[in-house]
Amino acid sequence: MMKHWIKIFQLSRNLGKINFSFLNFRYKFKERLDMYFVVLTCFILSLAGVIYYYYFQIVNQVYIELEVLGINAWFYHLVSCGISIVLTIISIFLLINIFCFSKDIENLQLFPVEPCDFFASKYIVVILFCYGIETLLLFPICIIQIQYVGEFSVIITYLSIALILPHIVALPLSVIITICLKISMIFKRPKTLFVITGIIIYFTGIIVYKALSIKQIMSSKQDFLTMINDLLAPFPFFEQYITLHIGLKLFCIIFALLSVVSYYYLSNFILGEKYALYDKEVKIKLEKIAFHSSTKLKSYLKKEYKTFFRNPVYVINGLFGIFITPFLLPLFFRLTAAAKSLEQIRTLVITPEFSFYAVLFALAVIIFTLSINVVASSSFSREGTNFWIAEIIPYSLKQQAFVKVLFSTSISITGIIINCFIFKFYFHYGFIQIGWIVLVSTLFAILWNLIGVFIDMKRPKLDWTNEAEAIKQNINVILSIILCISICVGFCFVTLKMIQNALPIYTIICFTFCSLFALIFLVCKGITSNKE
Repeated sequence: MMKHWIKIFQLSRNLGKINFSFLNFRYKFKERLDMYFVVLTCFILSLAGVIYYYYFQIVNQVYIELEVLGINAWFYHLVSCGISIVLTIISIFLLINIFCFSKDIENLQLFPVEPCDFFASKYIVVILFCYGIETLLLFPICIIQIQYVGEFSVIITYLSIALILPHIVALPLSVIITICLKISMIFKRPKTLFVITGIIIYFTGIIVYKALSIKQIMSSKQDFLTMINDLLAPFPFFEQYITLHIGLKLFCIIFALLSVVSYYYLSNFILGEKYALYDKEVKIKLEKIAFHSSTKLKSYLKKEYKTFFRNPVYVINGLFGIFITPFLLPLFFRLTAAAKSLEQIRTLVITPEFSFYAVLFALAVIIFTLSINVVASSSFSREGTNFWIAEIIPYSLKQQAFVKVLFSTSISITGIIINCFIFKFYFHYGFIQIGWIVLVSTLFAILWNLIGVFIDMKRPKLDWTNEAEAIKQNINVILSIILCISICVGFCFVTLKMIQNALPIYTIICFTFCSLFALIFLVCKGITSNKE
């Protein structure tokens, strides 16, 4: 029995390395280190450290505010509820990725491995990831509460919560996903559709139950604070649980072990002895197939979206700068001394004498953010060994390049919209200012994406074995970022010189637009003149 579970955990380790390439990070140190890897690692670690520091400050501020209001007992509820929400989102992402988009099940079916073994191994991988993320989230919370309360029993409380919370979140999702996968096998239909439908039904049931609970609580005329306290509980009898004796709290270790074992028997009970994606061939009646024709542009653009968003490696690396960077600016103003003068800044932004400079500041933030664009500069490299298809389809490489520019520009525009929302609703920019920001930054986004696609089109990196190599170890990405940042610095330098020479605002605007249109035309000309 013990040997069987050792094999399951070994399988979990291998499945984690197969599906999540960053787990092989330690092997990089055994190879010859290149400058790109060192710089990228230092940048990621420094950025992670800054975000973690801000997270520590936010948690500290929340505890102080609750203590001022006299409801610091809610801190356990609020923290546990927030972490359970985060773990739920992460669990859904990991479960869909590891069960629906991973190809390892088809390969493992060739080996003498029971279906319940690799299903249990996959669930263990998800749980271990949840434990890792939960540890990072709970560590500063535990330190802050020990600092204010002065009792080391807080460590036992958080340890017990940390042990059981991922299982409370992941176990119902595991049941639903296993049932959906079995149903998809029986009806011989795409598994992703069944899994997503099951998750939607599950959360719909939770929302309906919470709505009925709120209605029942309100009808019983309870205190509003008591109602909020009940709603924040991450699992039933949470308040009674955190007041238990330390020895009783440690019984959660037994619950965690039983939960791990339950994944195996759950899979065995639902799946049975056999599991296959398609048990037998499906007879297709050709006369009933409906063929839908569409334009080449629409078809190729749809293919780009599917290729990008179905691969978590591309999504995480491509959208990291777009969704993380815009929130660092308000976080900086909120957690530093500059937050004291935030109201003065908001008043100054809409002042006529300063509004133009406020627009320039916003444009500088957005343009430098957009210049770190790995989506466009790896567009052809992501094709990999399938690049031969791009050379034989009835769609020229020039046309494919412009579709890739259109796709990556749509991703960049998402970042522009997020930034504009922050500048509008946090810094209180005017609508006219936001309009100018959107217009100019969109032109820069088009230019950056044209440059990225043009560089990657000339010499794409097609020889890679891991999807991450198409982005992280691609010299085209570095060249594109360096060139775009250099152009940014050039525009900033010329603009500052014009302001120092007291040139009219419309002269600066005309110069910017003319320069952008000229650069866009030159890069487009370079793409169209590319030899196929």
